Amino acid sequence: MIQIENRYTGRIIYEGENTVKALAVRYKADLREAYLQGADLREAYLQGADLRGVDLWKAKIEFHQFPSIRLLSSISFRHLPDNLTLELMRRDACAHPHPDLFDKWAKGGGKCPYQNEEPFWRFEPKKELWRKGKPQMRDSDLILEICKSQRWKIKGYLD
Repeated sequence: MIQIENRYTGRIIYEGENTVKALAVRYKADLREAYLQGADLREAYLQGADLRGVDLWKAKIEFHQFPSIRLLSSISFRHLPDNLTLELMRRDACAHPHPDLFDKWAKGGGKCPYQNEEPFWRFEPKKELWRKGKPQMRDSDLILEICKSQRWKIKGYLD
C-alpha cells in the first residue's frame, strides 16, 4: 500500500496498491519524466495523462480507444524503426521555422536544428537517415505504426 501526496499541498491524492497502473488510472495523472520502462499499463486509463518525457520502452500498453497524435507525440521514444524515425524527422522539419537547417545538420555542418526550439516529437534523430521530403504517412497510419513498433495494443485496431 502506498500514499501519494500533492507535492504542493501535502493532501493525499491516492492511497492504495503500489503499482504504476493504480497511479495512471487517475484522470490526468502527471507522469512527466517517469521511468515506466517495462511497466504493465494494459488496463490504465491514460486519456489526459501528462506523458511528457516518459520512457515507455517495453511497457505493456493497451489503449481502449484510438490514441491521439498529441498523446503519442508527448512520449519519449528511444527505439523506433528507421522508417518511423525518418517520418518524425520530416514532420519536425516541416514544423521548424528554418527547415533548411536539417540538411546542414545531416551533412555535419551545423548544430541540431532544434537547439533553440522545442520539437513536436520526442525521439532520437539519426543524421544518417535524413532525406529531405514531406512526411509520407497520414496521422492515423503513423499512430498505428508507432503502436505496432512498440507492441502496444489498440482495442478494435491492434488486439
